[in-house]
Formats: sequence, C-alpha cells, structure tokens
Amino acid sequence: MNATLPRFFWNEYRKRRKKTALITFALFWGTLSILLLMSFGSGITTQFKVAFSGLGETLIMVYGGQTSLPFEGLAKGRRIQLYPEDIDYLKERIPEIGRIVPESYTYLQVSANGKEINRNIHGTTDEFSLLRTQIPQMGGRFLDADDVAQGRKVAFIGWQVAKDLFGGAEVVGREIVINRIPFTVIGVLKEKTQNSMYNGPDAEQIYLPINAYRQIDNSRRLNQIHIQPREASQSKLIESRVRTLLGRKYRFSPDDTYAVSFWNTIENAQESEAIFKGIETFLGLVGALTLLIGAVGVTNLMYAVAKERTKEIGIKLAIGARRRVIVQQFLLETLFIFAKGTFWGFVTAFNIVHLIRLIPVSYDSIGIQSYLLRPEFSLQIFLTNMVIVGILVFLSGIFPALRAAKSDPIESLRYE
Repeated sequence: MNATLPRFFWNEYRKRRKKTALITFALFWGTLSILLLMSFGSGITTQFKVAFSGLGETLIMVYGGQTSLPFEGLAKGRRIQLYPEDIDYLKERIPEIGRIVPESYTYLQVSANGKEINRNIHGTTDEFSLLRTQIPQMGGRFLDADDVAQGRKVAFIGWQVAKDLFGGAEVVGREIVINRIPFTVIGVLKEKTQNSMYNGPDAEQIYLPINAYRQIDNSRRLNQIHIQPREASQSKLIESRVRTLLGRKYRFSPDDTYAVSFWNTIENAQESEAIFKGIETFLGLVGALTLLIGAVGVTNLMYAVAKERTKEIGIKLAIGARRRVIVQQFLLETLFIFAKGTFWGFVTAFNIVHLIRLIPVSYDSIGIQSYLLRPEFSLQIFLTNMVIVGILVFLSGIFPALRAAKSDPIESLRYE
C-alpha cells in the first residue's frame, strides 16, 4: 500500500467528519444489537441445556401401564407393573444399556428438629446419582453400594428439605423420622437449576436405599426404571427392545404402546435444543439486518464521496496514479468508518453482558429471568460478528471504489 495513502485518507475523512457521525452511530447500534441478540440467544440455549440436565442426561424412563390390545387370549385392560427383577432381566438381554436403575416412591410425613413436613420419599440404588445429576454438597455424599446392599437407614435429602427442617444449621449426621423410623442424613443435594421433573423439583425430595425404603413401603412394585444407553443414538433401539422383552415376560403385544410407556429425555433434549438454536439464529439475523442498515448508509456515503471527488480523482489518474490506489483509498475510508462504529458497539455490548451476569439468579426459581439474566458472550459470537462486519465492509466499499477507479480522466477533469 502507498505510504502516503493514510495521509490522503485522513485529510479527506476530516472534511466529512460530521457527515459520517450519524452513519457511525448506525454502525454502533447495529453492532450492539447483533452482539446482544446473539449473546442472549446463546445464553438462553446454554441455560436450557443446564436446566434440562438437572433431570439427567441421556436418560430413558420406563413406566408400567395398562394394555389396550387383546393378546394371546388375554383381554385388554390388564395392569402392567414393573418389579425389581426386571432390572437384571433387561440388563442381561440388552447390551446397549449402560446403566439401569430402579425407583419407587411414596408420599409420607417427615419430622425432625420439632418440625413436620410431607414429602416424596424415593427408594433407589447408588447409580441413581449418576443418571439423575444428584451431586451432594461439601461434607456429604449420596447413597453407596453398601448402603443399598445392607439396607442402611440413611437418607440423601434435597436442599429445600434441609432448609424446611433444619433452617441454616448443619444437616449431615442429623436424624429425620419417616413413618416412625429414624434415618441419618448423609448428604444434601447441591443447588441446581432444573426445568424438567416428576413429583416436583429434586430440591424437595428424599432418597433412601431401596432395601431400607421397603421397610416403610412393603410394595415390591417399582414406579419406574431409569435407563442410560451406552450411546445416545441407541435410545430408540432400547425402547423397542424393552417393550418387546417386557411384552414377552408379561404377555402383551409389542405393538401395544399403552402397556408400558417411555419418557425419552434424549429426544426431548434434541427437539428442544433445535428450537432454541432456531431462536438463536433468528435473533442473530435480526441483529445482522440492523447492522446492514448502517452498511447501506456507508455505501451511499462512499458513492457521494466518489461523486464529490470526481475532479480530484481525474487529476490523480492524469498524473499517473494507479487505479488500485484509488480503490485502496476508498476501502480504507470504509474500513475506518466501520471500525469506529463497530468497536464502540463491541465494547458496549461486552460490558452490558457482563453487568447483567452479575445479577444473582435464585435456584428456587425456574422463571424466564433464569434464562434472560445469563447472556453469553463467546469467542464464536465475536468471530461471527467479525465475519459479518468484514463482508459488509467489502461490499460497502468495493462498488463505490471500483466506480471511482474506472473514471475516465479526461471526463473527470471536465466535471463541474
């Protein structure tokens, strides 16, 4: 690039500083809009993933049901229930299953520290924590294999249960009484965001080893079975095989979709993520269109500049200036106008995002604020913005520059 080009550019730019002020603001506003919209869109998508993972990741839940089709001489309307032996029955026959966990629950009164509350009591095994994102607070733990095998009277409780019964006091090691049987608290659930659940949020649940649970609920029936596939892509295959195997054991048609039902969180997560990605893309496009308005203003300005400087361009060409120098000068002016507007838009958006993230979000709330108060300013967003700006800089400057560079020197010198 010619060393004198920046000096020529600066002299010309100073003449049009007032004219470019409004266009610079339009670029600032467009950049601010696209960055904020993309940041909020990305934040909503991320928060959805976090909140949905509060239920568990790559998880299939199996429930008993009622037959809707006659089968092998048996009438429809039979009740199909699940039992503990179904766990080994399915695991031995379906190699695609990574983990499989039973769960039973009932609603009972719980007392401790002179207080009484009613809560759902769950009986399960040690692997439940891996499937259902049950992470204990510091100083505590979830149920282990020995607790389950020996039927120890221990309990893992949600943080809201701990707050309701013990206030802010230390909980681990304290006793709670369920159905007149004392249980020792071994852990409290770490606070988490959760937007998908059954029987209420995990914060309000109590978990016992399944063998100890049977001492307060004599029923052998399981409410549901949790399955984690070895690979998420195998979820539909596992569903089909579970229905076929249970149909063979309990004698119902493999086509009977009401005999057993499934909650496939893998499919739900994929569908919801696609929706949120669509929202994120739409918000980015709206921001890009806002920035495009500023780019149109820059293009109009550069066409006007080319017309104003027709005679000057003719003189430069007549004394031997190369056409590429004219093109470079116009592109440099376009780049500077964009850089000035987009830089301040970037700085403003960056600070707004980080200020919003300082606002605390309550784990007790899963409202819209938990999504909107966590925008995400990432490297991908920055690079996407730079690509869009780069394209607009080129398109805004190249056409006026080429038009100016193609001017006939003789005709340009005649221009008044």
